Amino acid sequence: MEMESSDASISTLIACVASNDDLESAIDFAVDFAARYSIIPKTLFELTSICEKEEMFREKYVFARACAASSDGKLREDAYLLAGDTALFLKQKDRALQDYLTALSLNPENPEALSRQGFTLTELERPEEALRVLEKALVRHPFHPDTLCNYGYLLSRPGHFAEAERAFRKALVLDPMHVNTHCRYGTLLSELGKNTGALYHYKRALELDPMHAESNYRYALFLTRAKNPIDAEVHYLTALMLDPQNLPVHRSYAQMLSDCGHLDGARKHFTYALDLDPEDVETLTGYALLLTNFGHRHAAEVQYKKALDLDPNNIRALHGYAYLLKERGFEGRAEEMNRRASALEVDS
Repeated sequence: MEMESSDASISTLIACVASNDDLESAIDFAVDFAARYSIIPKTLFELTSICEKEEMFREKYVFARACAASSDGKLREDAYLLAGDTALFLKQKDRALQDYLTALSLNPENPEALSRQGFTLTELERPEEALRVLEKALVRHPFHPDTLCNYGYLLSRPGHFAEAERAFRKALVLDPMHVNTHCRYGTLLSELGKNTGALYHYKRALELDPMHAESNYRYALFLTRAKNPIDAEVHYLTALMLDPQNLPVHRSYAQMLSDCGHLDGARKHFTYALDLDPEDVETLTGYALLLTNFGHRHAAEVQYKKALDLDPNNIRALHGYAYLLKERGFEGRAEEMNRRASALEVDS
């Protein structure tokens, strides 16, 4: 690792943090070590950049939090904000929310912290709270592109498409190079069937930042739906290189490989996704369908049963299991499953 300082104490600190599996314990250690060896908070903050370059994101989080605990003023606020961003990347949404709230306790007017608090609440499926936070943020900072982007993202999820589109357009007027807005506006347009506009915004996002993980993933989904798996694969693989533990990317890539008949590759990514979350119903269902299509009926039934134990009303799992049962000659049970699925489709 390239170091900005040759001080052996810095190397020792990084090694000890990397070997400590408990985040809170690692943070406490880093704080105590820095105090003992007179490592100033600014140096701890600089270590986060070194960890970023080395893809040591867990260690990056530890040093951001250690800096926050050891500093005051603007540096402390910035450190908590960085810690929240890093926790989000690590898929620790509750931890990220707490870090953003701490940043806001230091400066309630911080637009980035307010915006990201709203986004994190959206990701935590707490839309009413997210709406209150983002609307409050827009009253205070009506021309903040990140907040407008996150507001549009929140509105697009329950289907408030016109309001979401207005928020995205306003964000792009204020900042035509805002990558997240191009990506999420592209996703909205894709859902509305406006593929020309979606294509423009996805390509613009990737022109601005070819290594933007979400844009690569969303564009891969778009290309998959457009029956262009060869180009889609490039963007799936880029997204996975940037974020190897992203469950939806593994699942979507696995589904595309399954649809293309690539059993081994699909199975690899479905099983990796299930390692990340053994109770993800969509992954279990997709994997079961793959196993069914390739004749592994007993293994497929195991996956369908797991999925339906977790979500008895999952329409895709019900139809898939019904198909499998019919293939195995259990037509009565299959018909019952299909009836349940059809009733749920009518209700929805």
